[in-house]
Amino acid sequence: MIYRYHLPVGLIKIFIPYRGRAMGVFLDSGFFLGLLHRKDTNYDSCKMKFKKISSGEFGLIFTSSYVISETATVILLRTHNNPITLNAFRELIYGKKKFIRIFESNPHINTLSWEIFMNHNRKAKNKRNYLSFVDASNIAICRQNGISNILAVDGDFDGYLNRL
Repeated sequence: MIYRYHLPVGLIKIFIPYRGRAMGVFLDSGFFLGLLHRKDTNYDSCKMKFKKISSGEFGLIFTSSYVISETATVILLRTHNNPITLNAFRELIYGKKKFIRIFESNPHINTLSWEIFMNHNRKAKNKRNYLSFVDASNIAICRQNGISNILAVDGDFDGYLNRL
């Protein structure tokens, strides 16, 4: 049995499986950058993917406070402090629509993140294969919450999560 929830937006349908785990998709920093920065090489594909996830096809939409921090900083640097892009990001996360659920860190997630971070990077053959701590925390949060899909523009999550 599937329940349907309509958010205040009125356009986005959210599907939650009856058995307790929320079907959903996690949004990574690279996706947000591609969606909001018109000069980003992933701009068009991120816009298309955002329309698709906004339809509710993948369920709830999640991100984390780590991703928000990383994204805001990179937007600041890449756009040379462009207030339009920064405000668009803030509105997307904290605005009236509020359809992105934000995971905060906790001691258990921190421990899992460090384990993933250390294990992955111990096996990495060179710098290109390193996994950032934020990416490790994304994997930990998704594992902890039964989320298997991620919207990311790079392959850092391959082998851990299903990249859409």
